[in-house]
Amino acid sequence: MVDFQLTPRQMELRDIAKRFATEVMIPAAEVADRIEDPEASFNWEVIREGSKRGLRTLTVPREYGGEGADVLSCAIVGETLAYGDLGLAVAFDQTWKIMTSIANMANDEQKNRWLPKIMDDDECILATAWTEPMAGSDNVWPNQQPGAGIQTYAEKKGDRWVLNGTKRYISNGGLAKVYQIAARTDKDNPMMNSLTAFLVPSDAKGFEVTEVWDKLGQRCVQNGTLEFHDVEVPEEDQIGEVGQALPALANLFIRHGSNIQAGATVLGVAQRAYDLSLQYGHARIQGSVPLLGHQLQQIRLARMAMKIEASRSYLWRTAWSTQLEEMDRKNAMLSKVFASESAVQVCQEAMEFWGAAGYMRKNPIEKLMRDALSFLHSDGTNDVLTLKAAGFLEDPPQVDDLVYSPRVAEAAAGR
Repeated sequence: MVDFQLTPRQMELRDIAKRFATEVMIPAAEVADRIEDPEASFNWEVIREGSKRGLRTLTVPREYGGEGADVLSCAIVGETLAYGDLGLAVAFDQTWKIMTSIANMANDEQKNRWLPKIMDDDECILATAWTEPMAGSDNVWPNQQPGAGIQTYAEKKGDRWVLNGTKRYISNGGLAKVYQIAARTDKDNPMMNSLTAFLVPSDAKGFEVTEVWDKLGQRCVQNGTLEFHDVEVPEEDQIGEVGQALPALANLFIRHGSNIQAGATVLGVAQRAYDLSLQYGHARIQGSVPLLGHQLQQIRLARMAMKIEASRSYLWRTAWSTQLEEMDRKNAMLSKVFASESAVQVCQEAMEFWGAAGYMRKNPIEKLMRDALSFLHSDGTNDVLTLKAAGFLEDPPQVDDLVYSPRVAEAAAGR
């Protein structure tokens, strides 16, 4: 029997995150979202305060002083933080993901060297860099033509690797103190066996953030362009095997919960849009009665609740399944697609519910709409994730299977 009753610790973490989101994140985001310069909108005090509450180091293994949180716990906390602000929630969630990646790809010596540094610095957030100006969705699909995809190149010179190339639209770009970089170590073979991962500190010589992107939504976090000009990386900061970074990325997306956590964070935006609309529906008088006295608006709000609950159930069940040996991998991708599309639909319904007031910048709904739209493409575009999930569809039943229907075969033959 599947039981989604939260553990006492999960409920405690959710309560910590909810208080932090409402008391700290919402007021900070209301100010930061209006700042025109994207390089001036990030609030480090939010990160420092969240770190003191244990939210920054959620996925650091317990033996290194972290929470050691599983995918479901991260999904719960991520959704709750995004209730306060999606951009700031991304800053935390990206850090959790890369910590998970380090914990699973790094050897003991690397973990002993890197994780204490991360633990001890309240401002240490992390980033991963795969997307490039000419290589985005084909990294996720991926394009298996020799030499296609990522072009950032790492050349081995003695006991060091030398990195050259450009990454673009990187979450936490310009904020992170440690970057996980995917680079090609073989220019001629397909990406599946020619990408290698490295840990690069932000102060590495030759590393530069050349642009912080001005965005429609998620304005409280930075997305940067990163350039590497003969950046030397010691051999001991190569994580995982040479040429095996892409399979590790697949594990991060699916088994280690990156897609699931992405879907959960944007769901927090939808939940806030619903809660604000419920409050507005009782307070706003239209036609001599509260807005929720009209059947059309009752239907609208009920459909918003339905999409939120369906998304959360799908995400939680998929997060729970990551511990199973035979996890249905397509659900990791499809739960993110479903949650992000549902969040956009909920925010659109909220805009309709609020009417002209929802379109006005002094009210919170238009910001939620802008934020939700970003996750149609974040953590893998929905089109590519859906196409990739289709590759995991089940084989058709055979003649001796109980669910086999002779009529299907006859219809397919035109009879």
